Amino acid sequence: MLFPSVIILLSVAAHVTKANVITQSDVCKGGLCLPKHLCPTGKLEDGPIQQGELVTLLVDEENVCGDFMKKCCIGASSADGVMIQEAQTTDVQCGSPVTSLLVYNVESNLTYANYGEFPWTVAIFNISFSANDMKLTLVGGGSLIHPKFVLTAAHTLKKPDRYVARFGEWSINSDAEIYPSQDIGIEEHIIHPSYRDSCLLENDIALAVLKRNVIYTEHIRPICLPSPTDVFDGQRCIASGWGLDVRTQKPAPIMKRIELPVVPRDRCQLLYRRAEVDYSFKLHRSMMCAGGEVGEDTCDQDGGTPLACKKEDGSYVVAGITSWGLDCGRVDAPGIYVDVAKFACWINDTIEGYAELHAEE
Repeated sequence: MLFPSVIILLSVAAHVTKANVITQSDVCKGGLCLPKHLCPTGKLEDGPIQQGELVTLLVDEENVCGDFMKKCCIGASSADGVMIQEAQTTDVQCGSPVTSLLVYNVESNLTYANYGEFPWTVAIFNISFSANDMKLTLVGGGSLIHPKFVLTAAHTLKKPDRYVARFGEWSINSDAEIYPSQDIGIEEHIIHPSYRDSCLLENDIALAVLKRNVIYTEHIRPICLPSPTDVFDGQRCIASGWGLDVRTQKPAPIMKRIELPVVPRDRCQLLYRRAEVDYSFKLHRSMMCAGGEVGEDTCDQDGGTPLACKKEDGSYVVAGITSWGLDCGRVDAPGIYVDVAKFACWINDTIEGYAELHAEE
């Protein structure tokens, strides 16, 4: 589960979008390092992939481009430029799983999310400056629930730090995805008034207000909120994010897809009392539990990311927010998540109040 002390530093050259941009470092013998979907055969003359074709990715591949999503494309030059595709905007329904973006065939012994599979999962970075360089540090994630708002954990956002939310992310260390992501600064964060920054992180929920609205696309969509009466005990739900992978003990190169069972409160509380040898432990009413299976758990820098559960109509709701736990990967103590259904009214009222307050703007 979450241990906020571990960080991942990512140097960036641009702030607005993480898109396909040629730099001097992309030069390779006989050509340029290009995204594999633009040059799948390694020869520019053969052209990009056609509709319906898949690009094979080897996650652990080492190549001259230093990026498993790129390939040295013979015959390419900086004068050729790079074709940046735009995902087509469609009628967007919240919580709709994306099945039409089968672009990549990931060859790995581990399971990752398909490209665009969870279009509501947001990466959140802290912004810092050193000399003339801007750095983004992954601090956690969130759920896109509204063009202007991201739902996240309160402990993920600390004042007066500055943050940026990234939408449409998949391969976190690469800029070679077929569609560009959107980076939008976080204007302010509204933390739940009853949040307690203690070891148990009670009411660990917040709304990140964006500086501008997200543009919904095929690979960037919101997730639905649960109703206040929803209960997910026994259901198998999906956590996603880019934090430490318990299977490799390394940061995830591609969005994780973690299937977790929701554990009933009484069972979870009993497990924690045994694990902690503390029979006075009481699970706070703002919390829910999920996990307890070998090799399946959220971890460092997953704080704020969604636990998405499927409804009977096939749509997903954000049932939980990754909050805390004893240790990553423990089977005797499930992970602790914010029970979002308990805060559905607060979320809706806060968004509505913000809209009324800023109506003139």
